[in-house]
Amino acid sequence: MIIRALFAATFLLASPVLAQPAQTFPQPFDREGATKVLENDRVIVWDVSWLQRAYPTHRHLYDYAGVYYTSGDRVIVSPECVRRPTHTIAWDTFFFRTGVTHSEEGASAEPLRAVFLELKESAPVGAADTTSAGLGRKVRERDRLFIWEDIAAQDTQPPAHRHERDTVAVAFKAGQKPRITFVPRGTVDHGEETAGADRSYFFELK
Repeated sequence: MIIRALFAATFLLASPVLAQPAQTFPQPFDREGATKVLENDRVIVWDVSWLQRAYPTHRHLYDYAGVYYTSGDRVIVSPECVRRPTHTIAWDTFFFRTGVTHSEEGASAEPLRAVFLELKESAPVGAADTTSAGLGRKVRERDRLFIWEDIAAQDTQPPAHRHERDTVAVAFKAGQKPRITFVPRGTVDHGEETAGADRSYFFELK
């Protein structure tokens, strides 16, 4: 009996990890100021505002990308409580890998706002080698997606173009909420998903 008791005590001392469950965090957009606008098998799209308040520490479970559509300030706080004031400019695009863990505080009277895409797949699923044409200027490329920017020319009809990859089209017009459309690969159109917009972004999913 004494030998067995000593063995059990030694095992517990040698295995502290087993007694400490991993810490869990809420997902980033279960919060005030964030609205889900689209979800399918490939992507979740959010319209996000950083209000003047502190948000809880959260962890991004997906690779994510997007575009800020207003300028604004926030404070990003690391898990070690290091505070980093940040000013972000409208029309900056971004891409980050899964696993980012932090908290945030909105810090400007006019909130920073962005359209966020969470990429539900853990890796690219494959797509045609042909590059889509007529989507504007390529502003970012990663192994998960292309991001294109198109600043509309007034009184012109966009030429027909073919979407070679599944695409999230985000159309901006002054005074209106972003208009967000999922365009399946193989679609041929004349830019109906962004008609009338002042500025548009196309997120082509790989």
